[in-house]
Amino acid sequence: MLSLVVPVFVPSSFVETGSWPGPYQTLRARGVVLAWAALMPGDAVQYILHEMQSDWDAQGIDWKTRALQNLRERTPEPMASGALFRDNGETWLISLMHSDGLGPSRLLLTDELERLFPKGYRVAMPERNRGFAFAEDLDDVDTDTIESLIQGSYSRAEQPLSPEIFSPDHLLSATPSRIT
Repeated sequence: MLSLVVPVFVPSSFVETGSWPGPYQTLRARGVVLAWAALMPGDAVQYILHEMQSDWDAQGIDWKTRALQNLRERTPEPMASGALFRDNGETWLISLMHSDGLGPSRLLLTDELERLFPKGYRVAMPERNRGFAFAEDLDDVDTDTIESLIQGSYSRAEQPLSPEIFSPDHLLSATPSRIT
């Protein structure tokens, strides 16, 4: 089971009632929390339960690191499902919308994104299965383009996540030493 576990973003409304069945982290990205799920055969998703977390913790397994490694191993090269380029060939925007539904999760692959955007980048997760990463140094036309993409994706999404733009550090936990 551990080899199937990956990090996933879910709307904070999923956990606000207090009945969420497993571990999650509140993020600096308003309205979004980080949870973990196992990708089962037949495209089924099983969220990680508190009991699973307890078992792994008792065995000394760093399951969160393993989940990120699993995600990295599942990520195609190049990681983008689509991209926009400047006249000089430099990438200024990538879309992350993969058949496994883990597009937004790939925004956690900061090493890869920092190599792609060495001058800095921002991120968006308008849908639970689609994310964007884009250069921080956008002109007005490119800024309008990305804002339109995000708003359009969010408004048409079957499973909307957030209409906002975040800095990469917003995907870090707001409570670094605590998993609920």
